Amino acid sequence: MLDNQALNHLIHFLKAGVSPYHTVSHAADTLDAAGFQALDFKAPWALEKGKSYYCRTFSGELFAFRIGTHAVLENGVRIAAGHVDWPCLRIKPAPTFSKQGYLQANVEVYGGPILSTFFDRPLSIAGKITLRSQDILHPEVRYIDLKKPVCIVPNLAIHMNRQVNDGVAIDKQLHMMPVLGMIQEQLNEHDRLLEYIAAHENVAYDDILDYELCLYNMDEPAFVGLSDEFLSAPRLDDTTAVSAIVHGLIDSTPDDVISLGALFDNEEVGSHTKQGADALMLNFVLEKIWAAFGKSGHECYADLAGSMILSIDVGHGYHPNYPSTFDITTLPVLGSGFVIKTDSNQKYAWDSEAVGALLQLCQHAHIPCQRFAKRSNVAGGGTIASLISAHIPVKTVDMGVPLLSMHSARELMGAADQEALENAVRSFMSL
Repeated sequence: MLDNQALNHLIHFLKAGVSPYHTVSHAADTLDAAGFQALDFKAPWALEKGKSYYCRTFSGELFAFRIGTHAVLENGVRIAAGHVDWPCLRIKPAPTFSKQGYLQANVEVYGGPILSTFFDRPLSIAGKITLRSQDILHPEVRYIDLKKPVCIVPNLAIHMNRQVNDGVAIDKQLHMMPVLGMIQEQLNEHDRLLEYIAAHENVAYDDILDYELCLYNMDEPAFVGLSDEFLSAPRLDDTTAVSAIVHGLIDSTPDDVISLGALFDNEEVGSHTKQGADALMLNFVLEKIWAAFGKSGHECYADLAGSMILSIDVGHGYHPNYPSTFDITTLPVLGSGFVIKTDSNQKYAWDSEAVGALLQLCQHAHIPCQRFAKRSNVAGGGTIASLISAHIPVKTVDMGVPLLSMHSARELMGAADQEALENAVRSFMSL
């Protein structure tokens, strides 16, 4: 098994990050342990050079930054950004129903998972619940994790589905409903799952007002390969980035600049939310930092002109069983470093200056990296990079570790690539 600090950081994040809110909570705890000071977004910020801070603006969003000891605001900021959500099943309101004695959860698909990979997996439930409080407009929020396999989505036997290996359409409404258990008696007016959660959290059933709960794969991360070349785990997309950003920032040593890590929610559904990368919260955070040193918003954006953003999200590694799906010259493989992603149509944000800067950084620090471009007849996916750079118009480059099985219940990466990614973030934030 490869043993390096970056992998250990990642595995801790994978185990803790059972929902977007738990991922952000683990990030906050890690920053607390490293001496970062928590800030209240609603209050004025009194900041000092040479100090480190973070602000949790929403339950699924966090910004952390270090101010160089000799920081000059005109030098701008080094930003690394990623997202905390992942494709999964999420629980609808009125969450349980029964069929022939089977108790089931009513779920919907979040993002674009490979649905078939979620069959026959031990699934638990995590997320947040809102509870009745004295302040009507501010209910109590509690993060929960049931920490046991409470449900499963069972496959149909091949004897009743002879075409299953030929590719059979999966109906999200009919086929993805997990089984929670068996019941002998009639359901009462209380929902069984909410009853279970209320007992688990030691709260009154009627105090649960609402929730945002996801089903998560309980499989542990595992090293795979004759020489443990690979890491197989749930939620590599985009926990690899989150871990690299948090620990890269903690270990960075900025001198005359500000280094900032941004963690956003809802990337898998388009980012068009208050806590998504298409909102203006990053702009507001930067304006508050500049205001703490007596500078206006206009001065802030003028000073940012020389800044740069790393948008970090996983990329596609070359798949030996499907060679025709890849480009003819850019063929990144697992274990040979992170990928720099480019697309002339700006699905991946980039320009030659930003890519050149990142390549120079990697060459100088001896960090392995690769290039990726999609096939010209394939639409491909997008990232948060173009959204961020539209709001903060500075040099931006897309990068991330290459994966196989992206958006599966278990994804696969090269075990060596996390070290390259974390080193790149740390080096970038220390410039």
